[in-house]
Amino acid sequence: MDIATCWATKRISVMDNLERYEDSYAIAEEFREWILHIGEKNENLRDSFLNLPKELKELLDQKVND
Repeated sequence: MDIATCWATKRISVMDNLERYEDSYAIAEEFREWILHIGEKNENLRDSFLNLPKELKELLDQKVND
C-alpha cells in the first residue's frame, strides 16, 4: 500500500506542475482512500487490495529464494 500511495502522491504533484489538472484530479479520486488514511488501520482499504493467486505467489517466492 505504501508504494501505491507514494506513487499516487508524486504523480498528482507532477500532474499539477504540468497543469494537467484533470489527470491530477482523476488520480486523486482513484487513490483518495489510500492517501487520506496513510498510516491508519482501515478495514475498508483491505477490500481494495489486489491479492496474487496462491500459485503465483508460491512461484514468485520460489524464484526469490533460488
